[in-house]
This record gives sequence, C-alpha cells and structure tokens, in this order.
Amino acid sequence: METIILAGGKSSRMGENKALMKIGGKRVIDRIIEEFIPISEDVILIANEKIQQLDHSVIVLKDSEAFKGQGPLAGILTGLTAAKKGPCFVVACDMPFASTEMAKKLLHTLTEKNLDAVIPIAEGQIHPLFAAYDAGILSYVHETLKEGKKSVKSLLDRINVEYIEVIDSLDLWNMNTKEDYIEAKKRIEGNELH
Repeated sequence: METIILAGGKSSRMGENKALMKIGGKRVIDRIIEEFIPISEDVILIANEKIQQLDHSVIVLKDSEAFKGQGPLAGILTGLTAAKKGPCFVVACDMPFASTEMAKKLLHTLTEKNLDAVIPIAEGQIHPLFAAYDAGILSYVHETLKEGKKSVKSLLDRINVEYIEVIDSLDLWNMNTKEDYIEAKKRIEGNELH
C-alpha cells in the first residue's frame, strides 16, 4: 500500500503553507508522514514547492506540467502514476488528526470488495482527500482531467465507489483558516500536556 500526501495547494485562505505550520512543535506534514510510514510501502508527497528537511524515505514529486495548478485531482494523478498498481491511500496535508486506524478500514473495504475507491462521508459531506483508491483507475483520472474537469467528484462519478458513513471523526477535520489552526493547536497541544 502506498500513501499519497497532497501538499500542492495554494493555501489561499490560510495565507501560508498549511503543511509547514507547527502544532506541538511538529509540522503538520511531519505528523502525517510519521503516522503513515509504518503502514506504507512508500509515502509519496505531491508538493509544488520545495519542502525542507523531510524524512529521507519520502518520495517527493511535482504535478506534471500538463496538469499543473489543476487542484487535488492532478495530485492524485501524479501519486497514482508513481504508485503504478495496488491500493493507495490519499490524504491532504492539512489534516493534523489523520490516523492510520480509519485508513486501514477504508483500505480493507477497497481490497475486500475489489472497488476502485472507498470514500468516507460525514454529515452528508464526502471526503475524497482522506480516502482509499486503487491505482488501476489511473486512466479514468487522466480522462477526467483531459476533459477539463478538475473536481474529484467528476472522477468518482465514473468509477466503482463505495461511500462509508463516518460519525464524528477527527480524521476528516482539516485546517482551512487561522481559526482552524488555533483549534488544532488547542486540541493537540492540550492533549500533549496531560
């Protein structure tokens, strides 16, 4: 199983690179890498700007020139291309509470039922950037982007997906604003004091 971390976004609402923001003395990107390295053959990081001092075992890639700046779907394409085959787990770089526990459940469902993707849903919202995908869908991702469709939802409409209802999981919580960042710091640093 490969883990694909998407860190190529512009972070426009945050005003700075979310992956590099520190919580509990650790960058969010390092928290995610440390969490997923033990269950991954490779950790593939998609980042369009240079990220310093990464764990040496991480593969760092940029989006292909053809789809640069096309959003998370382009990042998924780059990651799946590198993975080549088999199950992959995609996680966005702004999810400080991402855990392998839920990832393993989604991956288990993916392989057990021979699906193209397994996507969690919480409170009616789908979370395709914390989800399991099979690298075999590469051609569908490519077609979707070639048609000028940038949303991950456009891809999901053409593949065999199972949606799994998730109740109140911090895994799916992401930081988009400074307020979110302050909240994440409170949760993590508060826990680390006890």
